[in-house]
Amino acid sequence: MAEDPVRTTLVAKRLKWFGLTVVKRYLTKDKDSRDLRDVHSNPDFYDKDIDLVLNLPNAQKMTIDLKVDSYYGSDPARKTRGLCNPDSGFILLETIGQLQYDRSRRVSTNGTLPVRQKPDIPGWFFTSSADEVYYYFLALLNTETQLNPFYTEYVGLVNGNHSTDEVENRLLRELRVDRDLLVSFSLSEARLWYETAPETLFHGYAPAPNPSYLTLSKRVKRDPFISNGIGKSHGSIYSLVKPRLVSL
Repeated sequence: MAEDPVRTTLVAKRLKWFGLTVVKRYLTKDKDSRDLRDVHSNPDFYDKDIDLVLNLPNAQKMTIDLKVDSYYGSDPARKTRGLCNPDSGFILLETIGQLQYDRSRRVSTNGTLPVRQKPDIPGWFFTSSADEVYYYFLALLNTETQLNPFYTEYVGLVNGNHSTDEVENRLLRELRVDRDLLVSFSLSEARLWYETAPETLFHGYAPAPNPSYLTLSKRVKRDPFISNGIGKSHGSIYSLVKPRLVSL
């Protein structure tokens, strides 16, 4: 079976589309929407970790890798799997994309267990080709049942190579946003910063287990990351793009 152009329908992939819809409208607010190209479902860009291509003045382009994080909820007790969770206060920098479980039973001379089949793979923080990362915190109060039909319709339109503007506009009207925050940063500058940043700006690692490997991200304290000038806060953006109700 051919791989779906939008990759998978896991909760994280749906959340990414919800966030992508908001960020796209933010980037094209008061601009020509044709200046922004959504390539996140284009296989040619998968290995580059590029989701958006933005036209800039003087024929320049900026490529964007979008990350959507649901850990920004205002209520510490409220948890909606994959959609709304208490605010973590962290930005996650994925340093290992795939740490393989299947390793040799024999310890190597340097005291490690070498991989047996597939190699370990670095995370997007080291491999992405994007100019900038847009890290969007989006805590939604909707249920999966309320939002799944929008995503199903979206996938069908992408598979048929049709415009998704209309379903995205309807989605924006239906989203119940608890809180949101957009932080952007230059990937090259962040990599340089990472090499010398003191450990006081970090807080351990966040593991994400998969059936055959582990993804590992370093937790960066969000507020110092912004105040030190590496990350740029755009503030809440959903209120800027939410369609207004037309009164009769």
